[in-house]
Amino acid sequence: AARPILHDATVADGSGGSHKSDSRKAKQAGIKVHWDKEADGDLIARLSRRVYDYVNHVLPFDIMEDGQEDLMSIQYFGRGLEEDQPDRYMPHCDGDCNGMLFKPGNRMATIVMYCEIPKVGGATRFRNSNVHIKPKQYAATFFSYIDPETMKMDDEFTEHSGCPVVEGEKKIVTQWVRLGVDKENPWNSFNTLGIKYTDAENQ
Repeated sequence: AARPILHDATVADGSGGSHKSDSRKAKQAGIKVHWDKEADGDLIARLSRRVYDYVNHVLPFDIMEDGQEDLMSIQYFGRGLEEDQPDRYMPHCDGDCNGMLFKPGNRMATIVMYCEIPKVGGATRFRNSNVHIKPKQYAATFFSYIDPETMKMDDEFTEHSGCPVVEGEKKIVTQWVRLGVDKENPWNSFNTLGIKYTDAENQ
């Protein structure tokens, strides 16, 4: 579903937008979920439903699919040991990781689904929590960066990296889960600083 529209991956630019960066080398494409086809057994809708069912099983927020980001296909390609700029994603946080209070509409959890694993490289590393995950095909990694009791974000505990892919291909599907979005306030009504565009324009 994603192959025809793959493009260079981007990162937040620190001022509300996004841009290409040497810190992230990969291809990506959004996969739209057609919820109107869920009852007909649409595979993407069924997969996405399982994501939200799991999130609501482990977190007490009753997250709905309305207004959420599309699934994101991300692909890394290995080009051998001689490649000095391998596909990878340097240490980063998916949402705020500053220990501050959660800002409504922002990301608060991530699930990474491993569709194809490389021969060499491609692990997911959480350096501040001393966790190193070797990808396993058809498995998934879930992590949340919000404390449901205090509503504070973690303090770099879930900072992570996609280790360099040396040989083979790594294909993942990621769902970034937001809290405080809905049909009237979808994910793309917020900039990459987590500020609603109407509010940002008034500042």
